[in-house]
Amino acid sequence: MIHVAKSRVQQIEYLIEQSIQGNHVLFDHDAMTHVLRDGSGSGLLAPLSEEEAYGVEHHIERLIGEPSLLRKRAYLESLDSRTYAWVVRTYFNIIENNLWESQEVRH
Repeated sequence: MIHVAKSRVQQIEYLIEQSIQGNHVLFDHDAMTHVLRDGSGSGLLAPLSEEEAYGVEHHIERLIGEPSLLRKRAYLESLDSRTYAWVVRTYFNIIENNLWESQEVRH
């Protein structure tokens, strides 16, 4: 489970709302497109082990904990390509879940 400090909730809500509108302000457009289209760059990403999944959760928490958009971007740029790919995929999974939960009518 990812923990969000109360002081960061408004910022995270803003980032989610921007992403829902198609404004992915955290990620470099080309890198994000590459990850979402091609996986890690060498085909599809292999499934994560339990330990790796925990590591991605840690990176999401750390990303959320960065105080500014510039610091968040710098943190993302410091990640290796595989970790970056999993953080992007996890972030978009969060956005997708948020969209799903916000729908009032489900078929």
